[in-house]
Amino acid sequence: MSLSIAQGEIHALLGQNGAGKSTLVKILTGVYQADAGQIFIDGKEVRLRDVREAEAKGIAIVHQDQQLIAQFDVVSNALLGNEIVRMGGLLDRKTMRLRVQEALDRVQAEFSPNALVRDLSVAQRAQVAIAAALLRNPTALILDEPTASLSDKEAEHLFEIIRSLRAQGVTIIYISHYLDEVLGLVDRISVLRDGRLVATTPAAGVSRGDIVKMIVGREVSQLYPKEEVPIGSPLLEVRGLAQGSALRGVDLTVRRGEILGIAGLVGAGRSELALTLMGALKRDAGTVSIDGRPSNPSDPRVANEQGFALIPEDRRQEGLIADLPVRENLTLSNIARWATFGLLNPRLEAGAARELVDRLAIQPPSIKTLARNLSGGNQQKVVVGRWLTGDSRVFLFDEPTTGVDVGSKIEIYRQMVELARSGAAVIFISSDFEEISAMCDRTVVMRRGRINKVIDDQAQATPEALLYWASGSAAPETAEAAATQAARSPMQAVLDTMFSRWSTIAGMLLTVAVIATLAPQFVGLGNIFDVLKQGSVLAFIALGLTVVLIAGGFDMSAGAASQFAANVAAGTLIGGFGSAAAIGLGGSLGLLIGVINAGLILFLRIPAFVATLGMMFVIMGATLLYNGGQALTLSDAPGFFFLGQGYVGPVPFVFILLVAFTFVLHVILKETRLGLRMYAVGQNAAAAALRGVGLKQYAFASCALGGLVLGLAGVFLASYSYGASALATGIDFLISALAATFLGSTISRAGELNVIGTVVAAIFLASLSNGLILIGVSSQALPGIQGIVLVLSISLGLVRKRSIGQILIF
Repeated sequence: MSLSIAQGEIHALLGQNGAGKSTLVKILTGVYQADAGQIFIDGKEVRLRDVREAEAKGIAIVHQDQQLIAQFDVVSNALLGNEIVRMGGLLDRKTMRLRVQEALDRVQAEFSPNALVRDLSVAQRAQVAIAAALLRNPTALILDEPTASLSDKEAEHLFEIIRSLRAQGVTIIYISHYLDEVLGLVDRISVLRDGRLVATTPAAGVSRGDIVKMIVGREVSQLYPKEEVPIGSPLLEVRGLAQGSALRGVDLTVRRGEILGIAGLVGAGRSELALTLMGALKRDAGTVSIDGRPSNPSDPRVANEQGFALIPEDRRQEGLIADLPVRENLTLSNIARWATFGLLNPRLEAGAARELVDRLAIQPPSIKTLARNLSGGNQQKVVVGRWLTGDSRVFLFDEPTTGVDVGSKIEIYRQMVELARSGAAVIFISSDFEEISAMCDRTVVMRRGRINKVIDDQAQATPEALLYWASGSAAPETAEAAATQAARSPMQAVLDTMFSRWSTIAGMLLTVAVIATLAPQFVGLGNIFDVLKQGSVLAFIALGLTVVLIAGGFDMSAGAASQFAANVAAGTLIGGFGSAAAIGLGGSLGLLIGVINAGLILFLRIPAFVATLGMMFVIMGATLLYNGGQALTLSDAPGFFFLGQGYVGPVPFVFILLVAFTFVLHVILKETRLGLRMYAVGQNAAAAALRGVGLKQYAFASCALGGLVLGLAGVFLASYSYGASALATGIDFLISALAATFLGSTISRAGELNVIGTVVAAIFLASLSNGLILIGVSSQALPGIQGIVLVLSISLGLVRKRSIGQILIF
C-alpha cells in the first residue's frame, strides 16, 4: 500500500469491510506496527510504535464505536491519557474542565463536561469523542464512520466542524460507507480493495457509480436490487400498539411478499416498535396478530416461535455471540432442526452452516472463524443468515446497513427481496431515506412514537418527502399529547435520579431505624463506638479488595492474605522484634502476595479467579505451617494493641486510622493520574489501550497497592484480636469484604467501585451484625445474611444498569 495525503485536505478512505481500512488506520495510529514500508509525516520518516507516539506526531482518531468509558464524566474521558496535573502529582481538575469545555464549545455541544458519558445520547457521545481528539491538537484527524449513528441535522453539524478544521490546516482522513456525504464533503478519495490501493481520485467530477465499481471490483447494475414480487393478503396486523412514551397508538398492516419501510429520525420510536413486537419491551396497550392469530409474546423466544425474526440495530451486542464461531451463530437460533431426541447431528448442522456461508458470500468462507473476527459487513450477514433456516414469517430489519460496505449492503437487500418472494412480510427500518425509497413497496413515517404519514404509492416516497414528514411537518400530534409527554419526562428523570443515588442509603437508614426500634441499646454511644471499631477491621480488608477490583482484577485470596499477615505480625512480636517490625513485615507480606497475583494474571495469563483461588489455598497452607495449627496469642504489647483496641477520647484509634487510610486512597484513586488510569483499565480496557494507557502496568499497580492494604489490614486484625487465630477465617473475611465492596458501589453517582462507599458499607454491615445479635439472632446466621446482602447489592447494581465489569466473575 502506497498512499499520499496532502496537508489540510479532507481525504476519504473507502472500501468494503475487510478491504484493509481498519488495518491501515491502526498502523497510522500506532496500534499495529507495519511489517514493511515507510511512513513520512511532513517529509520526515517516522516510526509509530504505540498510540502515544502517534499522538505525539499529531495523529488522532475518532473510532466508529467511540470507545468511551461509560462511568467516567466527560472531562475524564476527554483527557484520559493526557491528564493535566499540578504540583504534587494531583489532577488539575479545574484546568481540565476548562480545556474540555473549550473543546466542547468547538463542536457546539450543549451538555456539561461534568455529565456522565453513560447518560449521553449516541450523538452526544460522538461529540465527546471528537472533542477528545481535538484536545490533542492534531495535525491529522482520522474519523471512522463518524455519522453512522447521527441524524441528518447532527451529521451536517459535524460536516461544518470538519470544514472548519480543514480551514485551520488540519488534515482529515474520513472513512465512511455513505457515498453521498463523501462526495459532498471530501477533496480526494482513495479506494482500497483486498488490502491494496485501487485508486486515488479527486472527488470533483467522480460519480457515485464509479466509486461503487471501484469498491466492489465489478459492474453493479444498480445499487438497490429491488424486484417486483407478488403481494398477497395481510400477514401482520398491528392496532393501537403503545409502549411507554416511545409508542403511542401505532397501526400497521403488512402483507405477504411486501417490504414495508419505516422511516423516521432518531427517537421516532422505530426500534422500540421492533422490540415491542419481539416481546423484548412489554406493551402497554394494543393488539398484534400474525395470519389472524393473536400475538403477545412474553419474550423474544416466544416471538420467534410465533414467527417473528429480528435483525437488531446493535449487531455486536444483540445480534451475535462474538466468542462463538460462525457455525454456531448461524445455527443456534434453529438448532432443533438438526437434533433428534435432543442429540445434535453435527454433520447436518455444519452442512447447513456452510450453505448459508456460500449463499451470503460471508468472508472469510469458513464456519470456524470466530464472529468477533469478522468485518462489520460480514457480521451483519451472519445476523441475517441465522434466521434463514427457520419458520419465521415476519422479518424485522432494524438499521441493517449501518456501518456496512456497499457490497454487503447489496447482499442484504437481495436477501430481503428473496424473503419477500418466499411470502414473508419484511419490515425495513432505516434512517437512510434513499434506501427506504428504493427498496420498499410502501412506507410509513414515524415521529415521536406515532405514525405521521402512510405513503401507499412508493413513487411518492422520495428522500425529500420522507424527510419532510419525519421532521414533523403536518404532524398529527396534539398539543395535549405534547404537554403530557413534556410533563412526564422531567418527573421520570427526577425519580430515576433519586432511585439511582439514594435508594441504597435510604435502605441502610431504614434498616438501622428498625434495629434501633427493636433494640434501643443499639444507639447507645458506647455501642456505636464498638461498632465503629468492629467495622473498621472489616473495612480495611474491603479497601484492599476494592483497590484490586477497580482495575478489573479479582482477588479470592484477599481474606487469606490478611489472616496470614496477622499471623506473621503476631509471630514477629512473639519473637521480640517489636511493633515496627510487625507492621513492616505484615505490610510487605501483603505487597508480595499482590505482586505474585499480578504476575500469575498478567504474565502467565492465568484467569484472575483461578490464579487467586489457587493462591488462597497456598496462603492457607502457609499460614498453618507458620503457626503450627495453634493460635498465636499476644500479651504485654500495649503499643501494638493500641492500633486495634486503643481510643483517642471516645473514638477508637483504628477508626481514625481507617479514615486516614480512606482519605489517602481516595486521593490516589480519584485525584491522581495513577488512579484515573486504574479505573479506566478496569472499566473499559479497550478504550484505555486506545488512549495509550498501558493495561499491564496499571493492573499490576492495583494488585500491588491492594496487597499492601490487605497486609496492613492483617496487622490491624492481629492488634484488634490480641493475636491471630489458627482457624481458616479467610473465606469469612472474603465474603464480608465482597458484600461491603459491591454494596458500597451502589452508593456512588456513577455506580462505580469506590473506597468511601466501601467504608460506609463495611460500617453498615458491622452495624447490622451488631444489631441482629442485640435483637437475638444467632451469630451463626450472620454469614448467610451477609451473603444475602452481597447478592442484593449486586442485583441492585444490575437493575440500575451499572456496568460493573467485575460482576462477570459471578
